[in-house]
Amino acid sequence: MPGLTQESRRLVPLIGDMLFSVLTIPLSFTALEKWAIDPEIDNVIFAVCSMYAAMGVTHLFRAFRLRESSRAAFIAHLVYGVVFMVCVALLAIVGLIQTVMTVTALAVWVVLLADRALAIARRRKRWSTVLNVLAILLILLLSSTAFMDLSIIFIVTAASLSAFISVMVVTFSRINLDILREIVRKTYAAEIISGLLLLIVAFSYMLKFTDEAFPSFEDALWYCFAVVTTIGFGDLTPTTAIGRVLSVILGIYGIIVVALITSIIVNFYGEMKKESAKQNRGDT
Repeated sequence: MPGLTQESRRLVPLIGDMLFSVLTIPLSFTALEKWAIDPEIDNVIFAVCSMYAAMGVTHLFRAFRLRESSRAAFIAHLVYGVVFMVCVALLAIVGLIQTVMTVTALAVWVVLLADRALAIARRRKRWSTVLNVLAILLILLLSSTAFMDLSIIFIVTAASLSAFISVMVVTFSRINLDILREIVRKTYAAEIISGLLLLIVAFSYMLKFTDEAFPSFEDALWYCFAVVTTIGFGDLTPTTAIGRVLSVILGIYGIIVVALITSIIVNFYGEMKKESAKQNRGDT
């Protein structure tokens, strides 16, 4: 891409990867919904082809993003993208014939498993390995329907799962967990948040026993969560003076704590990132 800086060359494929990974999830549920209504309608083909196309473009973006860091990953994701595009062509030309569905389901099954295995081999991080191992186990569990009439369920569910795992891995790979752990330790964020959670639980019990609008502890806990996060669903409201006073106290305390923790973590994280960058420049 001429005219782009090195940072832009890295961010453009990353944004494209994330965009089409996220797009795969609603397309998967759309295909599943249409299949549940009528498995014979042509709209199912369009939904599945759209989902395959999104996954194919995702892997092509990923191949472009990894072309300099890993040749093996570049080739693998390039092959994955081509496989999905071939599946799109098969379904668009032939239709939802059982043989074609079986072939495409097998292709998707192999690609998804290989993709998760490649992610484990590349990242070698504990949280990434756990997520990808869970994804592999779930894909293997779902693959029992790959050669049955329910192959479409396997395809869309496994594709949606793989897209979700990819988004989670890419998102959390941008976070330095060591720095975040140090921030939590030095800012006492864990203690403050624990105090807020205890206050929510205590107020929930108080609301249950003092206000008839909350017949159960679960309802009171749900209401306290909505107050602290300032979401305000409106499905539950206090009717007694005690309940309203507790709501005011919890709301003010929640806003202060959330704002305080957010500002401290953001500022401290920025300072530690700058310090880490200085140390890296000094080492080089």
